[in-house]
Amino acid sequence: MNVINLTVIRGGRVPMSMSTIAKASRVDRAYERLEAAVDRLDLALTSRTINTEPVEGSEVVERLRLENAELKNLNLAAADRLNTTIQRLDSILKNEGDN
Repeated sequence: MNVINLTVIRGGRVPMSMSTIAKASRVDRAYERLEAAVDRLDLALTSRTINTEPVEGSEVVERLRLENAELKNLNLAAADRLNTTIQRLDSILKNEGDN
């Protein structure tokens, strides 16, 4: 007896091949990894301690400005990587919907 897996797409049922199931599982795993990465980023940001002591001296101010610039660059790089990953996942999901 042949068993055909079915999935609901926009109200209709279509046969789902085993390769489609495997791809969907890969997409699900990739999405879970992305969520975990975002959670780790959030945790890292919230766990950083902020120095509230008064800042004295131009050397300290300059060091903080450099650190701020580095953190901004890291933030932009992380945002760019996340955006690229989201676009790739979106593309995969759109291709799955077309098949």
